[in-house]
Amino acid sequence: MNRFILLATGLLISGVLRAQSPLKRYSARLGVDLTTLDAPDDISPRYIARLARHLRQDRIIIAAEAGYMRITTTNQLFNAIDPGPNRRERFTTELSVLVDALSSSHHALRLGGGLSAWYRRDDLYRGASTLGRDSYAIDRRLQRGLTTGWHLAAEYAWQFDERWSVDGRFRVSSLQEAGVSSALGTGINYHF
Repeated sequence: MNRFILLATGLLISGVLRAQSPLKRYSARLGVDLTTLDAPDDISPRYIARLARHLRQDRIIIAAEAGYMRITTTNQLFNAIDPGPNRRERFTTELSVLVDALSSSHHALRLGGGLSAWYRRDDLYRGASTLGRDSYAIDRRLQRGLTTGWHLAAEYAWQFDERWSVDGRFRVSSLQEAGVSSALGTGINYHF
């Protein structure tokens, strides 16, 4: 009987101590999103780093992230003249608030949104015309600037270890004159 009481007490104490272990308050994420821009053929990976603060027993997350993407597309020849490729770059920053809809310690379905600021640098071919017999004019548009807007996000995360989790997510960003951009991606998180 004494062994049973000692075993039951030991199991109870170990369970209580495990339940009282401190939650990890921060996470760092590295990921890649397949991101679209305003043109239908402009799809490219966007590489992302995120730092997040976890609040309310991991139910609310405040996250700041930065990303980079580059798209290069080829153009058709104009009278055997190559106008050069289109080049588009994005340096992205986003601030998000996400709320977990599941009350599981290993699974999370987070919904939320926030503010976006994307710096864009575009070099786009607009057209060409013939000036004379052997001379051509190629019209290119160089565009640089900061566009701001908002985004909505949904992500699913699975925490397979005390410190590590993987996630998949979908985002839609509306960026004033830059248009609507959507992203589907995955990442790995380290909790500390």
